[in-house]
Amino acid sequence: MVKNEEYWIWYSLTSVYPHVDEILVFDNGSDDATVEIVRNMRHIADKLTLVENFGGPSEQENREAMLEAARACGGTHLLFLDGDEVHVGDNLAFCRRLLEMHEHAPALHDPPHNHMIPLDHTPTEGILVKHIGFRPIHPGFAGLNTCRPHDHAQPDTDHGCYNYAIRISSLDGLHGNGLEWGQHGYLEHGDIYIQSSPHTLWLPRIWYYHFSWHPRSSKRGGDGSYGRDPQDLGSVPLHPHVYPPATLFRGDGPGNPMLDAWRMRPSDSRVPAVRS
Repeated sequence: MVKNEEYWIWYSLTSVYPHVDEILVFDNGSDDATVEIVRNMRHIADKLTLVENFGGPSEQENREAMLEAARACGGTHLLFLDGDEVHVGDNLAFCRRLLEMHEHAPALHDPPHNHMIPLDHTPTEGILVKHIGFRPIHPGFAGLNTCRPHDHAQPDTDHGCYNYAIRISSLDGLHGNGLEWGQHGYLEHGDIYIQSSPHTLWLPRIWYYHFSWHPRSSKRGGDGSYGRDPQDLGSVPLHPHVYPPATLFRGDGPGNPMLDAWRMRPSDSRVPAVRS
């Protein structure tokens, strides 16, 4: 579900397109160019469904409606996506392949039958992976080769929502916690929060770019505002293994004030040519 995400929505949807079967965009009353941009994304049109003027006053009801729409497509897993998140192709390809290789026939029990009895060598069913969490990188205002200092400050063992984010979840049993915006969360079977689930796999070296602290739309202030205001939280060099998503360097993208300010070029040497 998006609203007034004209600066990043093209890059967000383009980045996930090769790695998903369906893209569902629910526009929650944008009055900037978001809907026009999405309508004109012909390169992803074969997978794209745009629902305009979506949503009522209840965020919880909106979330349940989106989950039902995903199930109606026959999906088994959901990739949560904000309109200002841009993903790395290699990382999403790895996660999808992991889930495909992990699929059991017949399906594993939920929870699996793992007896955990000392000195008992009877095989267990093993690990059931239902959710995958990875690291958001929040680019610094100094450019895509930087991030906010906080992205370096927390250890890999901190699985809090600002150091990790679950971005892939099994649709089986997935539902909201019944609360509204600011207190919302997703639950699985047994009303277990997906962050607390033993079926969540945390991958410290998998990341995506989240532009939540940057301008997201030309609509600012008054009734046109949405989300938090841009904030410069500082800029430090990236982790050695992190590189920006190649989608940001595509020459056919619409651009935005931040990319223009960073003088982005498709041939930028920071992105290896083999990445896509």
